[in-house]
Amino acid sequence: MVVLYGLVGIAVIVVLATWLYIENKGNAQFVVKNTERSEFKLVAQSQKSITLQCEVEIANEGKQCGTIMDCYSRHLMPYEYFDGVEVNSRIQRKDALREDDYFESFIIYQRSKAILIVEVELIARKDESIKDTLVNMVDMPIDIVYQMVTRKDWHIEKSRIELKASEVAQAVGITLA
Repeated sequence: MVVLYGLVGIAVIVVLATWLYIENKGNAQFVVKNTERSEFKLVAQSQKSITLQCEVEIANEGKQCGTIMDCYSRHLMPYEYFDGVEVNSRIQRKDALREDDYFESFIIYQRSKAILIVEVELIARKDESIKDTLVNMVDMPIDIVYQMVTRKDWHIEKSRIELKASEVAQAVGITLA
């Protein structure tokens, strides 16, 4: 019986020592620098739609590398806020632009960063031009949702930016109502 208690004690010490070693080695720690994003700029315009883009930095401020497995945007523009536009949004890596809306996973090494491009397309719903529609635009929250894997199990986090109505107005040269 004493031998069994001794073996259990040794196993507990080994597990504890391993856990402490891993914790001391650190982990990846991803931070989306949402308050430091660039302004949304106009990149395409037609009679019925506009496309805007901004850049947002995602940094790994941790002690280990980690992988961003997926990243996507979730724009929040219900009819109750503003029913004048249909919204499409997506996120791409600045250094890996794609035309198929696929987000390619990538590793961010410790103490390094990547630039994400957030793209938003606003399409007039009614028979008005996009400029006439946007005079009633409201601020629109956009969640940046990312799935990551680090030394710990994969998980999903999100950060929020906001497309300001004033940025839209400035980009297309209109005055808000």
